[in-house]
Amino acid sequence: MAFARFLFHILLCGSLYGNLLAVEHFIVGGQNAAEGDAPYQVSLQTLLGNHLCGGAIISDRWIITAGHCVKGYPASRLQVASGTIRYTAPGAVHYPDAIYLHCNYDTPKYHNDIGLLHLNESISFNALTQAVGLPTSSFPRGAADLVFTGWGSQSAAGTLPTQLQRVQQQHLSFQACESLLSAYEDVDLGPCHICAYRQTNIGACHGDSGGPLVHQGTLVGILNFFVPCARGVPDIFMDVMYYRDWMRQTMSDNGKCAQVSQQTITG
Repeated sequence: MAFARFLFHILLCGSLYGNLLAVEHFIVGGQNAAEGDAPYQVSLQTLLGNHLCGGAIISDRWIITAGHCVKGYPASRLQVASGTIRYTAPGAVHYPDAIYLHCNYDTPKYHNDIGLLHLNESISFNALTQAVGLPTSSFPRGAADLVFTGWGSQSAAGTLPTQLQRVQQQHLSFQACESLLSAYEDVDLGPCHICAYRQTNIGACHGDSGGPLVHQGTLVGILNFFVPCARGVPDIFMDVMYYRDWMRQTMSDNGKCAQVSQQTITG
């Protein structure tokens, strides 16, 4: 798992300083998304338009993504592309004026990997750009109709697709997930995690981090980590329901965590 995040940061840093060549490869085992399939999906990008991570629109001024996608970045170095299934041809581009990283980010390791971006202007909603629903209760455990979308690569060494990919996954129990991840000793699953899995050669890869996992129109997870790529182990997501209080507090300008100061990253 440490290797997965290490390689992610290599790709992330490289994309800041040069344009990535985009050819038609796909999220591992995914299918092309159609226009309007995931109107909440965004591409978190450098100012040059290079895709870094996925994310989701949760209101007209707020984007949710993984914490490791934004940690250390000033808001002035990022942009958000929306309203498109091709990140190179966005319907609109938005700019964050602040980034809120969970105050217990990565403590313990791979926990609290969640961040919110506040935009400097409101998103104009239309048929291709919509906020995703937020949960008010837990989704049915064992659900087999979880939909994950992203612009991640087809393989660990692959390049990014331009067209959004989608894959249907099934929720795994804590016990089943731990069993499949038993070879990875640095993984310590907790109540903040959701495990989703389909089969070997279907799942997340580089560029998918921060992307949304949705159940019947409601956002249930944000991609936290994966073993590159789709090697027969589950993809791990932050449970959005688990973080609803933190999200509400942050979005109401009252974000706090016990005994730890929240990190706010501005221009």
